[in-house]
Amino acid sequence: MAPLNVLWVIDHVTYDRSLHGGGRLFVHLPAAFDAERVRIFPYVRRASTAARRVLAGAAVPVTVLGEGKYNPATALTVLRLQRRHHIDVLHLFCYAASTLGRLAGWLTGTPTVIHDFDRQAAAPYPGWLGLLDRLLAPVTAHALAPSPMCRDYLRDARGVPADRIDLLPYAIPADRFAAAARLRRNSARAALGWTPNQTVFTTVTKLGPGRGLDRLLRAFERIASLRRQTRLVVVYPGDDASSAAARPALDALIARLKLTARVDLVPSLAHLDYYYAASDALVAPFDDERCSPAYLLEGFAHGRPAIASALGEPGTVMEDGRHGFLVPPNDQAALVAALLQLADDDLAREAMGQAAAALAQRYSAHASARRLTDLYQRLVARPVADAALAPAAR
Repeated sequence: MAPLNVLWVIDHVTYDRSLHGGGRLFVHLPAAFDAERVRIFPYVRRASTAARRVLAGAAVPVTVLGEGKYNPATALTVLRLQRRHHIDVLHLFCYAASTLGRLAGWLTGTPTVIHDFDRQAAAPYPGWLGLLDRLLAPVTAHALAPSPMCRDYLRDARGVPADRIDLLPYAIPADRFAAAARLRRNSARAALGWTPNQTVFTTVTKLGPGRGLDRLLRAFERIASLRRQTRLVVVYPGDDASSAAARPALDALIARLKLTARVDLVPSLAHLDYYYAASDALVAPFDDERCSPAYLLEGFAHGRPAIASALGEPGTVMEDGRHGFLVPPNDQAALVAALLQLADDDLAREAMGQAAAALAQRYSAHASARRLTDLYQRLVARPVADAALAPAAR
């Protein structure tokens, strides 16, 4: 049987030069599909120079269309791409692409999946685009979201029927698993210049509002006073504008808490696998459910347990007490207790790390590709769109 041809179209792939959730999928996921079952044709509507450099590293080439933000001609572009690649399924990411491209899917009777990574958070979308989005909701074959927040947004704001929406958390790239198999804790620590006998908690995130870093630092002040052999490391993208703006305030807080010798702020993701391997546990103390825990899941691939706020994606993918600890957001006392427990209990930390490593396999790029393959095949065999509403049968 011939493989299915699936067209991927996304609005953009980066925020402040770093890949967002959809961008990570575009770079890491297409190569994970079994080419005998599915062929992915990925396109980006617009991309900055920095984004183009990132996309250049994708295993499956990603084409930049160079279209305007709300250009209605996207519908015609998708129609042309459908004909060029003999497309069986459309998979459309983010708001404009998933609305305008869905119009092309409706016109041709092509099963269409839409995929959101955030709720509307900035300026309102044009009224005509919102109206089109709502009109196309009933003929949407399926929708995907990484978190409960995005699922609810698809249902409540975009009108997609709840029974057509599934959660698909971030897909962990294959190279994270390869690095986890290669790197050992002590050798990674030696490469980073860390001592072997410290308990190190690591956070990988952008700096700034919603990340909970102020609360984490105040919690760690307590940990540092009780446990001398502990360290906190915050790894963040150094080329991110919002992180650069937030750094001075964090430096001042670290100095005020007298933690300068115990906390490292690392402005680079270049050696991220070494930080995962060298750490004892990951921390994601977010206050805002819009913050992505993608790096938390990558740490699971290295067998590292996590302490995370019980909201958004972490509350969906990890189990409290099994893969680490889920703590109420904004609850500093609960965060201190969780940090202390992982600092003191080597056996529990090891068991949770093993459970986290097993969990990571469920969210690997290959597992996500298999899940999407099954979805695409079901939609081709049994399209969800109401035939009475489709102007043309395929």
